[in-house]
Amino acid sequence: MLNLPEFLLLIPAVIIGVYVAWSDMKYMRIPNTSCLILFASFLVMGILIFDLPEYGIRVLQGIIVLIIGFFATSIGAVGGGDSKYAAAMAPFVAFSHILYFIVIMAVMSLLSVALHKLAGKTPGIRDHVQDWVSWKRRGVFPFGLTLSASIIFYLAMINFYS
Repeated sequence: MLNLPEFLLLIPAVIIGVYVAWSDMKYMRIPNTSCLILFASFLVMGILIFDLPEYGIRVLQGIIVLIIGFFATSIGAVGGGDSKYAAAMAPFVAFSHILYFIVIMAVMSLLSVALHKLAGKTPGIRDHVQDWVSWKRRGVFPFGLTLSASIIFYLAMINFYS
């Protein structure tokens, strides 16, 4: 059965998520405009589809993740784009599903690292995207790929299996 609020949220999450994943793999950069557009899409759609307390909790989640992300970025634990993108994504996740989403992110972390490494070693794929910065930098990973896969998978699961 279709869950209309999360279905509406899935649309910008897919569009922006695919762009962010591509940008992070190609340039190792998540554009600020992508984060702002994703968050703005929640602000506009969220007020229309959620009651005020739910909307407020979800916006607060984004603010809390942004604060934690700034701290994590300042100590060098994560990239600035990753923390801003995570904050923009946070309102898309229901508070009651946070642990569920963390599990999805853990699985997607393993899958995205494995698939990125495998693609980097596959000649047919590597030849078409050899200019991607994510193939050249050692010790870093385009985590925008993991974040995008996580939010898209989460919203799809909520829509089609709830």
